[in-house]
Formats: sequence, structure tokens, C-alpha cells
Amino acid sequence: MRRRIAIPAIVAASVIALVLVMGWPDKKMISRDIGCANVAPERGREICNALSDSMEWTWMGHAIISPGWRVTWSALRRVYCREQISAADLPVLETMKRGSDWRLEDGANDLMRLVGGSGGRATEPENSIFNPTNPHYILKDGCVGNQ
Repeated sequence: MRRRIAIPAIVAASVIALVLVMGWPDKKMISRDIGCANVAPERGREICNALSDSMEWTWMGHAIISPGWRVTWSALRRVYCREQISAADLPVLETMKRGSDWRLEDGANDLMRLVGGSGGRATEPENSIFNPTNPHYILKDGCVGNQ
């Protein structure tokens, strides 16, 4: 009788442990710290802090369950609009792309793509959300409600 209960209990505990191990967020991902203290000049730190503050908690990564704080498309739109990112920020964003956290690097790279600084918008494929001709263009509605 004990054996009949023990085996399913062990299997259930093993499954729960496996789910927890696979779904537990990485140490970096449970923090919004993307290394802004090390970003210079001041404009870079402002943009970095805006990216960090606008990150959203998500559960999915690329084809895996990966909980953590990320710069989502809506977060990127908010930063672009609130910080009034322009071509003048491209040199700062370029240095941020060499940051210590992949989320900072991705955020800076995506802001550059919105400005048109990584080859220009003409190089974005038609199915890219960074191409203004795409119906899902990230700035389709401009900055209304994002400032």
C-alpha cells in the first residue's frame, strides 16, 4: 500500500522539481539592472534608465519558457517617444550596443533601427515591425499616448 502511494508521489515531486528548474528565472533576468551605472555620457544613462524602467515582466523567451524583465515592443515605443530619441542619439546608442547586458544591447540596437541608424529604414524588410510600410510598424500610431 505504501509503495502504491510512494511511487506516484516521487514521480509528481520530480515533475514539479523539473518544472521549477526549467522555469526559474535566471539571476540577471529577475533584475531590472542592465548596467546603467556604467553607461556614459549622461544622455546614454538617461536612455538606459528609461529602458530599464520601461521593461516588462514576460514569461516567454525564444521558443522556451523564460521568465524575466525584458524590453518589449511597447516598452521600446515608450522609450523612443518619451526620450525623444533622434539621429543625434546614434553615437550614444552605438556605445550602448556594447553594454554588459544583452537587454541593453538589444534595446539600443532596436532604438537605432527606429531612428534609421543601422543602415536606414530602407534596409528593413517589408515584414519588419521597424519598416513604416508594415501594418504592424512599431510607431504606426506615432507617439500619441506614449509621452
